[in-house]
Amino acid sequence: MERPLRLPQQDRADFETVLSRALAGAAVQAALRATGEQAHGVERLRRCARDNAEYVLAAAAPEYERYAGLRADADAEARLPVDAPAPERASGWLGVLAVIVPLVSGAAAGIFLLLGYSLGLADDSEVLSGALVGAGWVAAGVALVSALAGGIGLAAEASRSRGASAGDAGGPGELALARDAWRTALAERGMVPYLVAQANAGRGGAAAAPGSRV
Repeated sequence: MERPLRLPQQDRADFETVLSRALAGAAVQAALRATGEQAHGVERLRRCARDNAEYVLAAAAPEYERYAGLRADADAEARLPVDAPAPERASGWLGVLAVIVPLVSGAAAGIFLLLGYSLGLADDSEVLSGALVGAGWVAAGVALVSALAGGIGLAAEASRSRGASAGDAGGPGELALARDAWRTALAERGMVPYLVAQANAGRGGAAAAPGSRV
């Protein structure tokens, strides 16, 4: 293990979890029974693993580097200024199309039609009356079309949002998968082999490498 790996404070809980599970696992327990050290060997092995944590961790260095990189990217993204994502902006425009435009167009249609038909009662205002009535029906058509389009768009956006939420809830994200991969590699390639070797060394065995605490 030519390149020791330092463990940041935020990962010590994971290290301790992997260590405790490895100590309770069948391979380490069998090694302790074989040396007759089962009574006090667990705490000795725990101290050895902590003292030589950087060397134990080095066995899972590639997985840890990927996990740390993804976590750094996520932290950097979390510190960026908050802005409405594209789906939310789209929902906002659809809301305008489904609510504001129909209301304005409907109100305009009502006004134009009322004025047009009212002026139609006067013989000398037929041209203006016809224009107002035509504008009123156009506005009514705009109100109907925008309401239908906005409603369909909002329904589709809600369906996509539910699908995305279900997908997020259905499985862990990339960062969580990277963390699990690191912990698995740490246990299988680092922690368990190291503890078994230390247990086989016996009560007076020395640590496999000069240590530095986690």
